[in-house]
Amino acid sequence: MSVSTDATAPTLPSTDYVEPKAENTPPMIRTRLQKFAVTSGKAFSYSVPQDAFYDTEDLTNLRLDLTDKDDRELKASSWLQFNPETHVLYGLPLDDSVSKWQYRLTATDSGNDSVTETLEISVQQHRGVRTVNHEISITVKINEKNIHNIDWQLKLMRDVASTLGDENTNSLVVREIRPMPQDPNTATFVYFNETFPTNECPEAELNKLVKRLDASRLSDLVYPTLSVKSITGQLIGACQKSHITKPKPTTHMATNVPPLPRNQVDRVNATVGHLLVYKVPSDTFYDPNDNEQLTLTLKTKDHKELNPRHWLQFDSKNQEFYGIPKSGDAGSEEYLLVAQDAGGLSATDALVVVVNHAPKKEFSVYFKAYLAIRHEQFNADLQRKFVERISQLFGDQTTQYVQIRSVTTHHDSDSTIVNFYNTSLYKSHNRCPEEEIEAVRSVYLIKDHMVRDHVKKILGPELNLTNVQALPLGLCHPQTDIIHRDYVPTKPDQPTLKSSFSEEYMYTIILPAVIIVSMILIACLIACCLHRRRRKSGKMELGDEEERRSFRKKNIPVIFQDELDEKPEIGNKSPIILKDEKPPLLPPSYNTSNMNGDNDVDEYVPPPAVVVGGREARGKSPATPSYRKPPPYVSP
Repeated sequence: MSVSTDATAPTLPSTDYVEPKAENTPPMIRTRLQKFAVTSGKAFSYSVPQDAFYDTEDLTNLRLDLTDKDDRELKASSWLQFNPETHVLYGLPLDDSVSKWQYRLTATDSGNDSVTETLEISVQQHRGVRTVNHEISITVKINEKNIHNIDWQLKLMRDVASTLGDENTNSLVVREIRPMPQDPNTATFVYFNETFPTNECPEAELNKLVKRLDASRLSDLVYPTLSVKSITGQLIGACQKSHITKPKPTTHMATNVPPLPRNQVDRVNATVGHLLVYKVPSDTFYDPNDNEQLTLTLKTKDHKELNPRHWLQFDSKNQEFYGIPKSGDAGSEEYLLVAQDAGGLSATDALVVVVNHAPKKEFSVYFKAYLAIRHEQFNADLQRKFVERISQLFGDQTTQYVQIRSVTTHHDSDSTIVNFYNTSLYKSHNRCPEEEIEAVRSVYLIKDHMVRDHVKKILGPELNLTNVQALPLGLCHPQTDIIHRDYVPTKPDQPTLKSSFSEEYMYTIILPAVIIVSMILIACLIACCLHRRRRKSGKMELGDEEERRSFRKKNIPVIFQDELDEKPEIGNKSPIILKDEKPPLLPPSYNTSNMNGDNDVDEYVPPPAVVVGGREARGKSPATPSYRKPPPYVSP
């Protein structure tokens, strides 16, 4: 007989260990991408550094994507493309792409977390665009579909260089890509060779190059992506005039084309205290209309005119920046250089002026030049003339040896004081260059400390130099008690009163004393206000009203028990009988029947105290204390 032993066992919870899900760390930017500039018509490539991005889990194995500044995918016709497998940027900008471009480079890890870096590329126009005198045109048919324009253009450039036997494409400058309106798959690739001379027509070199550019070999290299249809070369620009007849004048008006930025002035460096003169290159802007002079102006980044008192000014006639920055002007500031043609059309170039601090030197002397002109008249133009003429006085070709220390106003005469250094006079090897200082001083002054006439003549009447002083510094400062007094130009009209004490005396003695006295007066005033407020609120009165009244009345003073003299009582002294005294009242009668009960008996009410003279009668002496006093002390 079989017995079933299948008993129902209780179900135990599972003890399997569930590993927590690992938290993904987003990637980070390790190395910032630097801004870089490229030239129009030139092919370029840029490899993203391997350490630009880093991820804790994936290290540098990240997926990179390039989009425009609005985070949109790059078009197939864009001049810039990106290879996500090799992490290489490559492009071919043309003249219509001359500008500043911003792109977004995004790095994504395996957990789909990402970080984005901004990439800025500045496209500058080629310097030889305006002087080009030839061009080579290659007409091709695009056989491969869904290909980026830049891919077949770069392939054609490499194959052209290979056909000519060149190792690279450095000599090729692409001017334009002309699509055929009838066939969108056909285009003309136009370029010029920058190694050809520009001072003469390179007709022989052009014919030789076209012969070397074998069409059959080039077709084999570009196939199957492209098919070469024709290769031609021609002279253009100044060299083309000898081959064409003079066109007849037309009756319609010529269309005015606005100027274009060619080679931007990206950055201008200046130094505090030194004169900046920067001439704008002639090829900064290009105007398609020949024989037309452009007018250049400088404006702020907000398209406003420069303040006449601003340190940086622009000479439109000579197309120059000039000015002397002060220490407060250190840093970078953005400006707009505007070129306008005769028709009113304009182009703008954004530039940055960076003002750096001057190198620190321990100068041995500084000079003070007194100019009989008002401080408001000493503008950027006169400051430039002052520095240039001081340099001319010593025969220097540049102004690098003149550093302006400060420009102040002499209040006694409304003149201007220019403090400046000669940067060649500084402490060297812990020695004071006394001979050099004396030589420089003798250039300005004669023996009796008068300014030489030729110095005044060189500086000119608009600066109106009246005096020059040389003041030693540091080791060159004299150790004697000779006091160097500043030269004070005479001012006949409206003399000013000079203060009898210096500012140092004012700040060290007078001003602290005034502050202390003021603080004491304020403290006293606050104390008086608090005292008066307490009196009005009654907080300074003692006791209640009855106690205050007792102190104010002119009655018998209060005598306390300890103040009484202990005198023996006289036994035969008769009691005092008052005038209005009445016999004492009879004692109250008590009902004997109610002796055992006290509910019906009225409480005892003591008789009123006897009032004498409007006040209660007081006893002869207060109650005796409940303790015995010690016996009097008897001396032995």
